[in-house]
Amino acid sequence: MPIKLIVKNKEFVFPWSRDIVDVLRKFAKFNIETKTWYAEDIPCWAKKYLSIDIECYDIKWWRNYGYLNTQDDTITKIILKHTCYRLKKWKQVTCDEYCTTLSCIQRCRQEKWRPAKQVEEEICLAKKTDLDKWAIPRGLVMRVVKEINSHVPNFVNLNELEIDSRLRDYQIEVARKLWEQLRKTGSGVIQMATGAGKSYLAGYLAKQLIKNGFNVFMVALQLDLVYQLKKFAEQFGVKDGVYAITVQTLYRRLFNKDIVNDIENENNNDEDIEIIKAYADEMTNIDIDIVDIFRRRNTALILDEVHHLPARTVKAIAMETGDGWGLRIGMSATPWRNDGRDLEIYAVMGDIVGGISSSFLIKHGFAVPVEIRVVEAPGCLNVDEIDGTNNAVTYAAIKKAIAKCESRNKFIAELAQNAEKPVIVITQLINHANELAKIMRSIGIRAEAVTSVVRGDIRQTIYRKLENGIIDVIVATQLADEGLDLPPLRTMIIAIGGKSKTRTLQRVGRIVRPYPGKTSAVVYELLDRDVKFFEDHLYERIELYKTEPMWKIIWK
Repeated sequence: MPIKLIVKNKEFVFPWSRDIVDVLRKFAKFNIETKTWYAEDIPCWAKKYLSIDIECYDIKWWRNYGYLNTQDDTITKIILKHTCYRLKKWKQVTCDEYCTTLSCIQRCRQEKWRPAKQVEEEICLAKKTDLDKWAIPRGLVMRVVKEINSHVPNFVNLNELEIDSRLRDYQIEVARKLWEQLRKTGSGVIQMATGAGKSYLAGYLAKQLIKNGFNVFMVALQLDLVYQLKKFAEQFGVKDGVYAITVQTLYRRLFNKDIVNDIENENNNDEDIEIIKAYADEMTNIDIDIVDIFRRRNTALILDEVHHLPARTVKAIAMETGDGWGLRIGMSATPWRNDGRDLEIYAVMGDIVGGISSSFLIKHGFAVPVEIRVVEAPGCLNVDEIDGTNNAVTYAAIKKAIAKCESRNKFIAELAQNAEKPVIVITQLINHANELAKIMRSIGIRAEAVTSVVRGDIRQTIYRKLENGIIDVIVATQLADEGLDLPPLRTMIIAIGGKSKTRTLQRVGRIVRPYPGKTSAVVYELLDRDVKFFEDHLYERIELYKTEPMWKIIWK
């Protein structure tokens, strides 16, 4: 009787042989009713033994990479296609290189400009070894495999998930997809909008990982968020095996270095630097030797706000998990970058699973509806005086001028005064936040400024004051765009917003969380017709808002 094997709807027939049955048992399952063997894939060694004439490439896992042995030019092109990207960056140039006129060159030299031009650089995350093997970052292996005939063994064996009835249906679906991806590559990124319950889901996943024999490190930049992650794990019955710790504490323990010094000495995005420095003082108090535990092979990392991963300090922690063998789970409402380094996130932490949007949450009653009201701001004469010859410094000068514009600041204060409380005002400048809070207090508004120079414990005190109704308004720099959990917030005013696609979507998510008596939320966007930079950035933000169909945009 012939032997039948079905692999992804393709049928193979072999003559009866005990040796062939022994081979099939190693990768296929036999269905006694259909008398047929079934498999997801055929290992390369088995194809050779079964005389299946298809060229095959075996992926072998070793720590942070999947290794593929090939000298084939076509395969090499496929690898590079999925592991390389073009990075736009600013490069300092001479006045001669920057300017196109003699007068510009003279001014540049006299005023000691530091001109820069945007250039493109190709970054490749896969690397060729001395033995003609390609080392492909673990999180990108499946992208390559989809285009070549390759066998990939599971990175790890995991038991089936034990479903908990406390999870929402969409959380269960995300957990299942992530679990399967962990089996394949040991990594995955959960993308769920603010308010979808990422931290709660992380607590459930921690319980499941511990039941599979893993030590779980729940890591975030903010101490408050670290404790929240651990609290949710405890709600699912976790007592031992979970370590809640800040990025900065773990980095210092692993590498015996200060994260602030390292973050300033590397080529980082300004957003990463601001956030990491803001929370640098939020250290976790852990007495045990976590370094040895963290580097054990049975370690799993759950990293919140994973979009900061391209920062070398954060990436170093992820790569060190389990001495390169650990499981890695990233979480973010916006797991992508404004600087184009998205691929670095997925290379280390794996592909995205989830895709739960804010509109999905609003539609199903898990978030409140939001209106984005565009209002015209008064003009500022001091902005007109700025010389726009040197584009490299013009935007910074405009921001400083806008921050000093009395009529515009008064307009923002009046918006806050008349808005439904509590209110959060977002700006990019520390001095602007302090000035706006001062103006608001002068007209009777109970307001406080929250910036990166305010100590972490004091920031938390201010947040609690707002929750308890002691103050009505907080004026914050962009560090409040992520990780801020203040469900009572009803109104947001964007004083200076920029165009970051991560921050734009995250900040609106701060005010759509449900709260007793809260039926809707409002975001005020300012239209500055006399400031081209600001007007252009507003329209870019509006386009991002349109990606959420349940967010209503109103032009006043």
